[in-house]
Amino acid sequence: MAGKSITVSVSRRILHIGDAAYPLANIARVQAEPVKFIRGPAIRRFIIQTVIWIALGAAATFAIKYAVNHDTGGLTHDSQQQYLAIVRIAAGALIGLSLLRLLSRLMPTWRRQYALIIETAGMANAVIINPNRALITELVGKITHALENPDQAYVPPTVINNFTNNNYGHQNAQFGARSTMSVS
Repeated sequence: MAGKSITVSVSRRILHIGDAAYPLANIARVQAEPVKFIRGPAIRRFIIQTVIWIALGAAATFAIKYAVNHDTGGLTHDSQQQYLAIVRIAAGALIGLSLLRLLSRLMPTWRRQYALIIETAGMANAVIINPNRALITELVGKITHALENPDQAYVPPTVINNFTNNNYGHQNAQFGARSTMSVS
């Protein structure tokens, strides 16, 4: 996963987070929150795919054995065993690929992540997601201090090296058809 550097600073009553700018007067709440990953859809999809591959393998096995028992297709016992081996290898390989896909989808969820949430009059945004809880908590403190003292608010730029594939702003990590994380 590629690292991404995000600069966070406050100057002239504006909070800058990467390319986004939030006027301090519009910020209603700032908080740090652990990210809750939703793993169920990815696991459910793997189970469904595995059942499908097993069912297709069983159907192919039945068809091959039927062809030998009823002398259709001119299959001998030796060629039957070869075809059955191919079916088993193909089903096993497809299940293995499904397992690799599941692991690649769940890999970002193995490490606990924390989100910096900024709530404005419109909605709450998870603007930064990072595994370093102390960093997120420190940013919450700096932003809160800037909110309390808007006239003298200046927070020197903080550069965050984020090594996840999560985005900041209105969207968070999205894998496949359903989201795999939520910030509540």
